Amino acid sequence: MYQPKIADEHIRTLYQWAKRLEIPMTRLVNRLLAHGLARLEQGVEHVHEPAVNDYARKTQRTKQRARYGTARSERQECRKES
Repeated sequence: MYQPKIADEHIRTLYQWAKRLEIPMTRLVNRLLAHGLARLEQGVEHVHEPAVNDYARKTQRTKQRARYGTARSERQECRKES
């Protein structure tokens, strides 16, 4: 099943709210999604325009991770050979 990634900047806020409300983060996220989806169905919310600071893949960061992963796997191979 497809499991979309939650933007990193939302994780901290979700965590803090879950702690304040004394509920698991998954329950908080599910409640927020249920509320948001209900509002979409009612026509109250419009998501055709991105919100401020909307999640967008950071290509430079992705490239850095890709390079790090490659370098890391090369280091691991060198250690195995030693």
